Amino acid sequence: MKSPTLNIVDYIVLVVLLLLSALIGVIFGFIKSKKTSTEEYFLADGKMHVFPTALSIMVSFLSAITILGTPSEVYMSGTMFWYQAAAWSIASMMTAFIFMPKFREMKFTSIYEYLEKRFDQSVRICASITFTIYMFIYMALVLYAPALALSQTTGLNKWVSVVSISVVCIFYSSVGGMKAIIWTDVLQALVMYAGVLIGIIHGLVLVGGFERAFLISHQGHRIEFDNISFDPRTRHTVWSLLIGNSFNALLTYGFNQMQVQRYMCVKSTRGAQKALFINMIGVASLILLSCLMGVILYAYYAGCDPFTAGRIQNVDQILPYFIMETLGDKKGIPGLFLACAFSGSLSTISSGLNSMAAVLIEDIYKGLMGRTLSNERQGYVAKLVSVVIGMMIVLLTYFVSHLGSVINAAISLSSTLCGPIMGVFFLGFFFSRTNRIGALAGFFVSLALQLWIFIGVQLTKHQRSNHRLPLSILNCTDIDVLTKMNTSTTTPINSTFNPLLNLYSVSHMWYTPIAVGTVVIVGIVVSYLYHPLKPNEVDSKLIIRMSDICQYCCWSKRCQNANSNVVTAEDHDKQEELLS
Repeated sequence: MKSPTLNIVDYIVLVVLLLLSALIGVIFGFIKSKKTSTEEYFLADGKMHVFPTALSIMVSFLSAITILGTPSEVYMSGTMFWYQAAAWSIASMMTAFIFMPKFREMKFTSIYEYLEKRFDQSVRICASITFTIYMFIYMALVLYAPALALSQTTGLNKWVSVVSISVVCIFYSSVGGMKAIIWTDVLQALVMYAGVLIGIIHGLVLVGGFERAFLISHQGHRIEFDNISFDPRTRHTVWSLLIGNSFNALLTYGFNQMQVQRYMCVKSTRGAQKALFINMIGVASLILLSCLMGVILYAYYAGCDPFTAGRIQNVDQILPYFIMETLGDKKGIPGLFLACAFSGSLSTISSGLNSMAAVLIEDIYKGLMGRTLSNERQGYVAKLVSVVIGMMIVLLTYFVSHLGSVINAAISLSSTLCGPIMGVFFLGFFFSRTNRIGALAGFFVSLALQLWIFIGVQLTKHQRSNHRLPLSILNCTDIDVLTKMNTSTTTPINSTFNPLLNLYSVSHMWYTPIAVGTVVIVGIVVSYLYHPLKPNEVDSKLIIRMSDICQYCCWSKRCQNANSNVVTAEDHDKQEELLS
């Protein structure tokens, strides 16, 4: 059976998305921009409205990997993954009430400036370099992995995807700055919702509705919401998702340069909180919809799994394969779905270019090298740096294309780098007596532990049990089922005893809590061994206390006025500015 391919209408839909994104860059880069300054390029002059900023926060890390990967995760492992929506909601609220107000109060372009103020420059540079390495790897994967999945299921050349996304991203993010990025994110958020909804509606029609989809999935052991196992090796449990994944989401919302820049783009702290709450609704709904898509996919392919049947090479291709198989003859519909995937990549890459430019200029060029730039000149330099970073990512994507089966390992590697960064921020915010030696020791011990676990996981993957639920090809009519079942039998698990196998089998959901906990424990111990700081040696504005959290949680003007009456005149002026 010949697979459907894209037609001219589908390509037109893709081109329209790219042209609209580029047009937004032109509007904010050449028409509405009055000057090129640091504040305008990185922070949109701090004058963005709440709703577009909320959508931008939402899609910045909901990449094409999320759009393709979430349904396949439910397809293979069941519906426990739906607790992701609660985890991201918890992280949004914690960020809104605890961390975002403090970052806005400090008004740093790069969040790593805080680490220099709290500890010293060496801690700041270590964290910013680690973040830069992470972002290079992550953006190359965000660019290449979806392009590969789409090319193998739709026939769209993967390098056409990579180059078109790269060129458009580099153009509108470098020309239009943060304003263009936020408004293109709004467009891309709408396209992402449209693509997912079309897949869900069409899938429900094919399988016979919600009840039928959940009945088939229940028979296939995909419906599960009550796994409360305390075994940390279990991939998805209530605890690993609500606790472990809340840390993962908090890492994204609270301590990632891409997101914190958006909080600074809104006019007030209260407005930034509203943006996070709107984002919370948007992210939760998109996760729930993507998980529902996974249930529908299993219901449709319950008797003839295309992965086991050899029709797709990777389970992450299941959604585009479904779209092409069932809607490939509907002109423009596959193109809209591809635009949905493209939108996920566009939003993440453009945000990454801007945030990396901010880190490289503020932390490396000005911080480490001690150079200075005028406000306007820094705006021009930021544009140039964004272009250079974009070109480097395209080259790195070419290298990633030769990794083959190591791509999944590279995705895991990029994730292990950020946990220690979050741990250092925790150490600085909540433990006032910790010092630079403790922060550095905690950071490097945590990073070493994360890399050790990562390497161990890769070396023992054939010794550990497979988490995937069983799939069936008994109803496939166009293949020799018995032959295929024999050839697809999994390799027996190596029974060689490994005393560290339990450590390497810990669910990836716990990696961030492990990293943060390691930094905090080592940091506290080392700090107390090497002259812990005295209360008068730490600026109180760099510490988060319970009174700060209560103040940030207070929305009423009466409460705000009460809080402002108990601070100094200098703090009063700053608070009034924040709440205006």
